[in-house]
Amino acid sequence: MEIKVTAKNDVKIWMEDQEVCREYFKTDKITFGMSELPPGGVGGIDPGHSVAHEVFYCVQGDVLCYVSQDDTYYHLTAGDAMLVTEGKDHKLFNIGETKAILTWSCAPHQ
Repeated sequence: MEIKVTAKNDVKIWMEDQEVCREYFKTDKITFGMSELPPGGVGGIDPGHSVAHEVFYCVQGDVLCYVSQDDTYYHLTAGDAMLVTEGKDHKLFNIGETKAILTWSCAPHQ
């Protein structure tokens, strides 16, 4: 496979409630993207991934990630990362006063 660069304006983009999602890369080995949430914004429920682990990295903001199977809110701030194992649903809440930016990766695939 060749090296590939993808510009922000050339990505797949969609909304999950108030969460703007961008998918930069999707191969049979990994998926990589980012999400943005406005202050007070809430994302959609991601049902989880049957065979993939997902990593969230908080670039900016103050975010809660709710996982219903654990009935737990996990708190992320800039510089924090979170590993979500297969089959765990998750939902993001921006509890801060600035836009939240998170990157996410799924492997082996989403």
